[in-house]
Amino acid sequence: MKYKIQYLLLLLTIVGINFNLNAQSPKITIERTVNSDNSIVLSYKKEEPGSYFIYLNFSNVTNSYVSNYKTVIDGHSGNLLTLKPSNNKQSVGYALQYYVIFGKPNPKVDSLFHYVLPFKKGKKHNIIEASNLGEKYFDQVKPKNWKSYVINSTTPDTICSMRKGIVVKIDNQYQNSSRDMIYTSKRNSITVEHSDGTIAMYNGFKKNLIFVKLGQTVYPQTELGVIDEFNSNVYRADISIAFLSDKSFNSITMQSLQNYKSKYEFVTPYFVTEKGVEKLVSNTEYTSVCNEIVFSEELSRSEKKKYLKDPALFK
Repeated sequence: MKYKIQYLLLLLTIVGINFNLNAQSPKITIERTVNSDNSIVLSYKKEEPGSYFIYLNFSNVTNSYVSNYKTVIDGHSGNLLTLKPSNNKQSVGYALQYYVIFGKPNPKVDSLFHYVLPFKKGKKHNIIEASNLGEKYFDQVKPKNWKSYVINSTTPDTICSMRKGIVVKIDNQYQNSSRDMIYTSKRNSITVEHSDGTIAMYNGFKKNLIFVKLGQTVYPQTELGVIDEFNSNVYRADISIAFLSDKSFNSITMQSLQNYKSKYEFVTPYFVTEKGVEKLVSNTEYTSVCNEIVFSEELSRSEKKKYLKDPALFK
């Protein structure tokens, strides 16, 4: 017999260009199945794509020996663990709270990976390194190895994916209503998870001009959407790459806006430019470059065959 478990859910997600605490649910539920021998199988169902680090905190356990359980879940469903009774003629009792953080903790990041600049091949844009707004406006501790890039444009240009990945979050709710902004966290965004556990955040899309769907596989140069106006006659996109580096849950619920500390570490990527492969220099104009070698770097064998037959399928 299956039961849905009542739970306390805590989720850390990506918001704006910072990783902040957010009460929005990733729509993960835990169910239990009680077997004829009184053992209990705990399983999960996850409605949204992406990897999540989950922590099961047991208390008041009776008729079983179980320790707290941690794992990464990335499928839509699966088994977590089985609670076996000490006496199979009696039922197992317990109380359970569980917590979820978005991402894979301390993945093996490919620090030398060659990213494609996030705009169309042949296009030129000036790129500036952004300051950390949490540190600047709220006295927060700057995330480890903070790095975020600003792309300013005089036209509503298209932002493209920097590498192959899965679209794991889309925020398309904000209508730009101000022509004189200095700071706002209310910006439409796309989050893409990569195979090495890094997460790319693309922020600043015009409402209803996002071209990709949740769960979609994107490739280098896949068009994500059109950037929105940030100030009068200026269109701005913010791009950053990070990964989950702190998987502890100690005192998370006690963090305020001022004492918030990010659990994510940022990456300073290498980009393919017209000059070769390099780390970007702030306030410098770059031209987007993407040849077949760069494009096919992460393609599977079957994807390479499809690409050779019809490259248009990957645009």
